[in-house]
Amino acid sequence: MRICVLLLAVGFVGCAGEARTARDFEAHREAEVAALIARATPQSLATAAVLLNFKTDSQSLTLINRAVGMAPADAKLIYVQWRECAQHKCADEQKIIEHLKAADPENGLAWLPELDAARERNSESEMTRLLATIGATRGLSFYWNPLNVMMVDALSENVPSHDRAVRGKSHDIVAVIGVLAAVAIPPLQSLGKSCRLDQFDQTGRRTACEAMTARLSESDTVIMQGLGISIQQEWWPEGNPERERLRAQRRQYYYLLDESSRPRIFRMNADWSARLEAMRNFRSEADVERAMLIFYHEPLERPVNWKDPYPHFE
Repeated sequence: MRICVLLLAVGFVGCAGEARTARDFEAHREAEVAALIARATPQSLATAAVLLNFKTDSQSLTLINRAVGMAPADAKLIYVQWRECAQHKCADEQKIIEHLKAADPENGLAWLPELDAARERNSESEMTRLLATIGATRGLSFYWNPLNVMMVDALSENVPSHDRAVRGKSHDIVAVIGVLAAVAIPPLQSLGKSCRLDQFDQTGRRTACEAMTARLSESDTVIMQGLGISIQQEWWPEGNPERERLRAQRRQYYYLLDESSRPRIFRMNADWSARLEAMRNFRSEADVERAMLIFYHEPLERPVNWKDPYPHFE
């Protein structure tokens, strides 16, 4: 989910084809959206809704509502409906959240709005209860891999079969990831701000926070796993062995993220196709990154002499 790599990839794709004006791009996007809407499947309507998220509030909400109406048990579509509703401040957010809890009660993110509200009210006991509730779920999920696969497949259906080999997977995946990240990732401040070391005098708070961060480590995206480590690091003083263990774990995540996302200009279609196939097979983004390292014939564990090419806060 590192946007800078994707923007770099977009640049390579643009260099490979003829230049397009902003108007050409917009016309192309409108044609893709129109084709998705005309197909009228839950997946195509949800894809169109995400693509329209920053353009037409009412239309994107209408489309995702139609998609969920056609597939009311599909948790990933309900999740997109929640994120669209939250961003556009629609009146049905609580109703959608309850629907998400019913469809996937093991997704701890469904309790995030309640945690946000409890923190705004300074209700310490309620915050502790909600953190414990999140800590009792399976993990906190954006449905990142299945949503990417759904959208790429929906866009691929817009391309005639004889053109698909020419266009390649890199075009569709690059088009999807940036807009999906902007829609799918909610504000996460309450998770960290509710679990600061100075709040552990609240009855049950440390236990609840330990359970919550354990679920973060089992989430489906590296950003959530990294957040869990960042929260825990602040519980330990500099030089403490536990802090150093967590720091090493974070560096391993950076290694997975950086080395599995390195673009290879002349193999982009093959690389993105391999990434998409891994997304089909694995729930976790970290597992996809490991699959890509295997594909690149790179070690799964961070070499001792590995240098992080990007500055990361530790």
